[in-house]
Amino acid sequence: MKTEWYKKAIVYQIYPFSYCDANNDGWGDIEGIISKLDYIRELGATAIWFSPLYQSPDKDYGYDISDYRAIDEKFGSMADFERLLNECHKRDLKVIMDMVVNHTSTDHPWFKAAMSSPDSPYRDYYIIRKGRRKRGKLLPPTNWVSSFTGSAWARIENTDEYYLHLFCKEQADLNWDNPRVRQEIVDILNFWLEKGVDGFRFDVFNVSSKVHPLKDDKGLFNFLKGEKYFVDGPHMHEYLRELNEKALSHFDSYTVGESYHPSPENAREYVRAENRELDTIFNFAHLDADNALGLKFIPKRFDLKQFKRGLFAPQLAHHGEGWNTLVLENHDTPRSVSRFSINTRKFRYEASTMLATLTFLGFGIPFIYMGQEIGMTNSRFRHMDELKDPVSHFVYDLLTAHFMPKNLAFRMVRFGARDHARVPMQWDDSTNAGFNHGAKPWQCMNPNYREINVKKDLDSDRSIYRYYQKLLSIKKNHPAAIYGRVDEYAHDDRRIVAYSREYEGNRLFVVGNFSKRPVQYRLPGWTKYAETLLENYGGFSAESGTVTLRPYEAAVLEVKR
Repeated sequence: MKTEWYKKAIVYQIYPFSYCDANNDGWGDIEGIISKLDYIRELGATAIWFSPLYQSPDKDYGYDISDYRAIDEKFGSMADFERLLNECHKRDLKVIMDMVVNHTSTDHPWFKAAMSSPDSPYRDYYIIRKGRRKRGKLLPPTNWVSSFTGSAWARIENTDEYYLHLFCKEQADLNWDNPRVRQEIVDILNFWLEKGVDGFRFDVFNVSSKVHPLKDDKGLFNFLKGEKYFVDGPHMHEYLRELNEKALSHFDSYTVGESYHPSPENAREYVRAENRELDTIFNFAHLDADNALGLKFIPKRFDLKQFKRGLFAPQLAHHGEGWNTLVLENHDTPRSVSRFSINTRKFRYEASTMLATLTFLGFGIPFIYMGQEIGMTNSRFRHMDELKDPVSHFVYDLLTAHFMPKNLAFRMVRFGARDHARVPMQWDDSTNAGFNHGAKPWQCMNPNYREINVKKDLDSDRSIYRYYQKLLSIKKNHPAAIYGRVDEYAHDDRRIVAYSREYEGNRLFVVGNFSKRPVQYRLPGWTKYAETLLENYGGFSAESGTVTLRPYEAAVLEVKR
């Protein structure tokens, strides 16, 4: 029976490559994670989402899976994972696995079998089509574009056929229209659920159903070619209900989908409780407020109104029908305190705590990315060799191929690089920030680890971690912070974010200055006699009705019935 435990959850995401390296081989591992579970529990988290731990050749650093039922040996063994699962549950920490089932690695046995013979039944596990000939030249079946590599089609050697890959060419899209493929996925989900896993994060889930027959996209924007034929496809809702019926509903499980540019209508339907599809999805529209056209490598002036629209729209749309998520960072995004025109050098503590306060007290489940709780910043990468992400190199090559100067191309890539989130966790000021004991980490360190690390933060009078503990205690224990309706204030203000949460007569008011200059703000009249539950400066009072909020100041007020 579903207990809906997730509605009160606080989720902490770990990117296993970079969390803690116990055996000193340069790669994070399960043993290292186990050694830090008390740190995560004491923060206030109730669940951990692990980016993929499965066997993988790492062309996309874990998101290209070659065996869904095996733990990659660089992280440990299946016995190590089972011990991790047990240690998490002993601490009342739920375990959420990453599940990447839009595509497999081209090293997966299914794909290898498909390539072994044109008559292999595994051929229909993937989307394979003959190319087109134009003026004697063989072209891909359609003009669809991959997020990572240009054309979304890769030619099968010594044939005139191509397989579809919406991401890296080493990530071949599965054919979800094949019922045998869907049954394989059901079996994989049940395998992990029977081990005791508590839920899944589904990677780019809403591109798995394609429109057939496959055809060219005649849209204007080349980087979007094909999207209208694979985003929120014709059978997406049907296939999610099938997974729920055959696997997820038999366990007290939780699901969150990484949505790829969904329409508002589909986003709502995916999480509508009565549909029995997903419990939640991630909504990222607010994270586009400092980049152009949703392209994170193209910076623009930060737009707070756009940020607020993206943050609050799903909270308003999903309340009463489904559940929501609240996110500022993950393994695919730069560090939040280094974004949004924030003056990180002078106001890192204030901005980190303000961002968390304004985001995590909204309607939905907070998702905290490792290091966010100590205000880790973007890294000062010096050259392309320090970037490991294939997307960074694809974008750099694309820009320089179109005659952009290399230094400008590098600066654009560095602005939006996923690599910022993937540098090793900064535990202390020793060699390699305590990630390991001297072996060269797989990814270079952020050079500021001597100033920003867990040990230094915990020893500080202005500890971001300690502030998170207080904030998350409110989130977990105040019914209005969990179930309350959201009412936004100051919607048109370009420096203030303000909203209330109300549940059964109890109200919270959350307000923050999203700028580096003092701002005067008149509080709603009903907050006059409110109690200040949390603030990131000190001395906040609502009695006068008008407050001057200092740079990045945030406060949480309570009005009791």
